[in-house]
Amino acid sequence: MTWHRYDLVFRLLSPLHVGYRKTGNLMQTRGYVPGKNLWAALTARLTRDHVPGATYHAYQRIGDMLKTHFRFTYLYPALPQNSTQNVTSTADVTVCYPWHDPELFDYRLLSSYASTALNYDRQAAEDSLLHEVEFIRSYAEPVDDGEPLPVYLVGAVYTQAELPNELNGWKEALRRIELGGERKYGWGRVRLASPLDRWQGQVDEPSVSCQIDDAVQAHVLAQGADLVGQVEPLVGWERNNTDTGSNWRLSPATICFAPGSVVKRVAQPLTFEIGAFGIWQQVNNVGNEQKAP
Repeated sequence: MTWHRYDLVFRLLSPLHVGYRKTGNLMQTRGYVPGKNLWAALTARLTRDHVPGATYHAYQRIGDMLKTHFRFTYLYPALPQNSTQNVTSTADVTVCYPWHDPELFDYRLLSSYASTALNYDRQAAEDSLLHEVEFIRSYAEPVDDGEPLPVYLVGAVYTQAELPNELNGWKEALRRIELGGERKYGWGRVRLASPLDRWQGQVDEPSVSCQIDDAVQAHVLAQGADLVGQVEPLVGWERNNTDTGSNWRLSPATICFAPGSVVKRVAQPLTFEIGAFGIWQQVNNVGNEQKAP
């Protein structure tokens, strides 16, 4: 099976909140965009564009087709060399990974917004409803008296060489997606800066090769993975596409190594397949060179 790779560069136009966890009153954001968020945004845009009056059945059908015919990498913040640079490709930016220098990453790229509900009868804030939402900035905080630099999101998408008719409009849809949460307040707006007129590479299977001490750039299924790092249950809210229960439900937990985990000191490079939602799975087990279950 042949897959085509397209590099993605988005200009971040407004604050971006990617749900992570809650600490006290603070809703923390991830410092990157998981592949599932990109899949969900493209699913929503394609369905709304091509299925007038779509029900959840249409969203489910388009989403399942995308899971079969597309593979998404995670998107990471990136900065140009200067504020006037014309950014159109991944070669024009420097990617900022949260684990390289966490303090500098938080200072330059993260901020938060606090708000509360009001009780108009008392002309005061409602009790216990103060909350603060963390976000990725659209302009990075300058250092050394420099200029604020615009923030970009970079990654890639793999598509099968032949696509169903319902997915042929994916390039135009990708130019009009919105990412993350708090979108009703204007957050998560992006503009595609990279051209999609041709693919940048062709592979038999979307995969990544990592050397010793390399940090992985996506969640990796923990079973059979030769990594050292933080392990987390990967869960999230998803649409309940059944006729019973509430409209939303928690997805089953998937135990993964978090992005930034490091390849162990093994004798050979490791290969990871990029699966649905951008989650990686190690395919060359060091112990017996068999695919991880």
